[in-house]
Amino acid sequence: MRPLLAAVALVGLCVADDKAAPTRDTPEIDWRLAKLAHAKPAKIGVLTYYPNTGGGYTFTEGQQIVFYSLPFLPATSLQLAVLVEQKDVPGLVWESRTIATIGKSQMPFGGQTFFRGEMKKTAPEGTSLREDTPIATWTRDSPTGRFRLSIMDVDSETRMKLKSIIPLLEHAGHTR
Repeated sequence: MRPLLAAVALVGLCVADDKAAPTRDTPEIDWRLAKLAHAKPAKIGVLTYYPNTGGGYTFTEGQQIVFYSLPFLPATSLQLAVLVEQKDVPGLVWESRTIATIGKSQMPFGGQTFFRGEMKKTAPEGTSLREDTPIATWTRDSPTGRFRLSIMDVDSETRMKLKSIIPLLEHAGHTR
């Protein structure tokens, strides 16, 4: 028990139990997701999108970000001690969990990674921690090759929304 508590103290963050509903990102959370200064938002299907300062696009539905693309490979951060509800025996336990993040390495040949971000409350301070989960990639194998959308997310609604933006991606400047 003491090594686990030491790990929590070392990291300094503990995520609240999984039953607490995570909130979606807003552009104010990360400067890369903010709208370019002179860009005008446009509609594609049920989504509104705009070019973001990170070099990709931010897709919103209402005031909430649905997903966003950035020209970076996904990465993982430190393992965190996470407080989760035990399934077999009622109560909370600590478990180790890897938090997904946006990496520093550029996607090759003008590619993009699509992420879904979720803000999770941390305990006991009540601050927030964002997890950037990769849900799709827009990639090609060579500088002159065709781009391909590879969807990793299993949610059918998100898959449909990702497929609906292919015409936008095919005509975007980074795909040439």
